Amino acid sequence: MSSIVFPTSEITLQHRKPAHAGNLTESQLASLKAFWIRLLQLFKQPGQEIILPDPAKEKPVKKSFFGAVKEDPYYNYFLGATSDPRWSSLPLEKALPLIPGNLLRDTFWGLAASNNPDSTILRFLRARKWDLDASYTMLTNTLRWRLEMRANEIASLGQTGLINELEKAKPGLGVAFKNQLDLKMVTLGGPDKQARGACFVNVQIHHKENQPLEVMKLLTLYMVETSRVVCDYPMDTVCIVFNLENFTMANMDFDIVKFLVECFQAYYPETLGLACIHKAPWVFSTIWNLITPLLDPVVASKIVFTKNLEELEKFIDSDGLPVIITGDTSKPSLDDLPLSRSPEPGYKDVPADLPCVKQYWDTVANYEAQTAQWASQPAPTNLEQDLLDRLKIAQLYRLSRIKAEKVLRGETSYHVKGLIEIDEKDRLIINYNTRTWSQKDITDWV
Repeated sequence: MSSIVFPTSEITLQHRKPAHAGNLTESQLASLKAFWIRLLQLFKQPGQEIILPDPAKEKPVKKSFFGAVKEDPYYNYFLGATSDPRWSSLPLEKALPLIPGNLLRDTFWGLAASNNPDSTILRFLRARKWDLDASYTMLTNTLRWRLEMRANEIASLGQTGLINELEKAKPGLGVAFKNQLDLKMVTLGGPDKQARGACFVNVQIHHKENQPLEVMKLLTLYMVETSRVVCDYPMDTVCIVFNLENFTMANMDFDIVKFLVECFQAYYPETLGLACIHKAPWVFSTIWNLITPLLDPVVASKIVFTKNLEELEKFIDSDGLPVIITGDTSKPSLDDLPLSRSPEPGYKDVPADLPCVKQYWDTVANYEAQTAQWASQPAPTNLEQDLLDRLKIAQLYRLSRIKAEKVLRGETSYHVKGLIEIDEKDRLIINYNTRTWSQKDITDWV
């Protein structure tokens, strides 16, 4: 199937990639410890009183060339509504001390989700070439961004809950978001031949004027946060396919391109494994010349162009591709299948008194306490044993998080269709419904 070696229930240090959890040098381990010390201290800061945006404030408008007045398409109704505007408007060094540490803590654990927390931090350290100050700045900037973008809420609300909240924020906003899902502007599937989950962006469906930019930002975050369920060891990156078949200049939206590039380079580092630009027409060459200056060289190195289905199948087997790409309606991918029911709405404010949620936060507190003690200790005499012990404590964290996932993560269409399932035994099952990947229990993978 691929070069990926799938782990067993027993945790080992075999097949671990260098500079990843379970395969660190003494210097890299020391950087990880130093990072944790700074982060845990940050979680204790008091911050300042939160001043939320005034919902009664008059919404900005723009005038067209002919004088007609319309709402500013860049105005956000949902995004940023629960965070202090100073957090995003001020430089990081001035904004960060204003944010209560408990909010930063909650946001970090939402970022880690079911992933190994060490792995989450290591992504930022690798992205900044082990420069502690630079990587810490990158992660804390991500935390304040996630607060503004309400990333934890997007995950906990789930598909139906998010649609309902968007309608409350502004009538029609939830409908516009649902329309994008129904049109399958973005779908999930795969896996690719490296066992990575795949995200398909069908650009021919997109027309910039049909929905506000806020909806497209939310769609991006919703898909990224959903796909992260399967983005961890050993498939710790994702594959994106930009399907440019039938692309015209009417489909171009430079604002969302810049947002997507920023997401992967600034807020989800070391997450992109492969990007396929499929069936790009000649007109795209001009646009590509505008996009390439935005790309970090590391990101640019992961981009390939595929001219036809045969070339794309070098990276993803045909049964992992959606019908819009294969043209074969007799062989739909899992995401092509209709929903049997609507996803159940999740929580805007997750009840803290539910047993699985309380157990999860107790596990987090225990993880933090053990990490603080571990990080303050000198270099281990037995490096391999130290690395193995960290994987074991990460597994305990993961098991607790998965047990609470049914509450902490709202249902999506991918839960209803069976790509993502947490069964009655609290096991996380991933099923792409392909020849190479039917059902796999990935609960114990760290």
